[in-house]
Amino acid sequence: MTADEVIEVFQKKAQDYSLTIKEREGKKEVISGSQIQAEFKGADEIREIAENQSPLLWIKGLFGGETYDDVSMFSYDQDTFEKAYNRLECIDPDKMTDCENAKPVYKDGKYVVKKEVKGTTLDLDRTKKTVEEYVSSGISTLNLEKEKCYENPKYTSTSEKITKLADKMNDALKGSITYKFGKQKVVLDKDVYSGWMKVTDDGTNYEIDENKMENWILKFIYQYNTQYGWHTFKTHDGRTKRIFGGPYGWRISKDKEMDAVRKMLKEGTTETREPYWRQKGKVYDGVNGDIGDTYVEVDMGAQTVYYYKDGKQKFSAPCVTGMMTADRKTPECVAYIMYKERSATLVGENYSSPVKYWMPFVGNVGFHSASWRNSFGGSIYINNGSHGCVNLSEASAKQLYSLVEKGDPVVTYY
Repeated sequence: MTADEVIEVFQKKAQDYSLTIKEREGKKEVISGSQIQAEFKGADEIREIAENQSPLLWIKGLFGGETYDDVSMFSYDQDTFEKAYNRLECIDPDKMTDCENAKPVYKDGKYVVKKEVKGTTLDLDRTKKTVEEYVSSGISTLNLEKEKCYENPKYTSTSEKITKLADKMNDALKGSITYKFGKQKVVLDKDVYSGWMKVTDDGTNYEIDENKMENWILKFIYQYNTQYGWHTFKTHDGRTKRIFGGPYGWRISKDKEMDAVRKMLKEGTTETREPYWRQKGKVYDGVNGDIGDTYVEVDMGAQTVYYYKDGKQKFSAPCVTGMMTADRKTPECVAYIMYKERSATLVGENYSSPVKYWMPFVGNVGFHSASWRNSFGGSIYINNGSHGCVNLSEASAKQLYSLVEKGDPVVTYY
C-alpha cells in the first residue's frame, strides 16, 4: 500500500471510531468519536516511514515485515472527552448498586448462605484511567469486568468463614420459652429470635441485637400487662363499663424476663412457664377479665357499695364518696384491698379522724366507718362528700371488713 492509502485507512477508522463499554448486568454504553472529536494525527509519521523504507528490502516483508510502535494514531479533545465521560450512567454514584458479601440468612427454620451480590460499584479512578487508555489507543471495546474496574465482595458463598458462620448460627437455634398463663400461650423460639441475630460488620461472626430483643419483650409486656390499663367491667345492674387506670392487675417484670431470655439464648434452654410477674391479680382470664367474680364494686353515681363472692352478691350498702372537687373526688379506677386495719386514725390536711374499720385500696383512699355521719347515699357526696374515701356506717363497715380479703379487686366508677 502507498502511504496515502494507509493514511486513508486510519483517517476512516478515526471518523468511524466509537468505544463500546461493556458493564455488569448486560448493560452497554458508547462514547462516539464525534463526541470526543477524534481524528487521525499520524499522517506525517506514516509518510516518513514510507520515505525511509528501502525498495530493495521488499523481500524482507515476506518473512514478517517490520513493526512501528510510536505512531500517533489518534487525538481527541480533552474537554469534550470529559463531558462525554461524565455522562456515562455507570459512573453515577446514585445509579451504582453496592456489592454485598455472602451471608447467612434465616429461611424455613434454619440459616442458609445467601449468595453474594456483585453490585455495580466502580473504582472510579481506575475506570477513568482505563477508558482514557482505550480511547488513546483507538480500541473499540472495553470490558470493565475484565479490566477489574469493579469492586467485588470480600466473601462469596463458598468462603469457608461464611459456611462456618452459618453452622455456628444454626447451633444457636435451640432454646425456647413457652409462656402459658390464663388462656394465653406465647412462644418465643427461633422463628422470633432469629430476627435478633445479626452478622457483624466484618461478616465473620454474629451478635444479638439487644434493642430488637428489648423491643420484643416490651411489646410482650405491654400486650399482656393489665395493671394501669383498660378494664371492661359488667356492673351490678348489667351495664358494661370501660375503666382506665388503677393499681390492680398483672404486671410482668421486665428485668427478670430480659435475664431469662439472655440465658435461653446463651445456653439453649427450653422451658414452659408463666411470665415472671412483678405483680399478680386474682385471675388472668376470668369473669370481667382479670377482675374475676370476687370483688368490691362502688357505683359512685348510685352511692352504693356492693361485694360479690364467686359471682354472688353478698353485701350492699349506701355510702358517701369524695366531694366532687378536683382535690377530693374519689378516683375512678380498678384497685385492690391493700390491707385491713382495726381502730385506725386517718390524718389529712386540717383533719384527724379515728375509725373502727379501715380498708385502703388506692393510695390513702379506702373504705372506713364514719361515725360522724348520720346518713349515707343520695347526693350528699356532691357538696358534703369525703376527702376521697368511701364512708360507710359502722355496721356496714364492720360487715364489709368481715367479708373482704387482702388483694380483692375494687372497682370504682361514676
